[in-house]
Amino acid sequence: FLQDSAQKISWSSTWRLANSRSYGKELSQPLANLKKMKLSRSSWLKKLPDLSNATNLERLDLYECIALVELPSSISNLRKLDSLETNHCRSLKVIPTL
Repeated sequence: FLQDSAQKISWSSTWRLANSRSYGKELSQPLANLKKMKLSRSSWLKKLPDLSNATNLERLDLYECIALVELPSSISNLRKLDSLETNHCRSLKVIPTL
């Protein structure tokens, strides 16, 4: 299932993997066309990979990612990002300037 999702990322504008248990390798796929990424309630997720290739990302939903500790510095370069949801990310310590 997740391998199929990864192959669709390059042309899909929305990627929802909320509550998923594993998608580390998939997050490193080309993300240029991605506009929305929903990773909410991924309780095991500690950090995100480099998102510098997600140049069209407008919304990043990380709601209730309770183990998430940091956001990548590349997030500050996402010029189209207008919504970042981090409510209830109680372990989040590092948030780059947007």
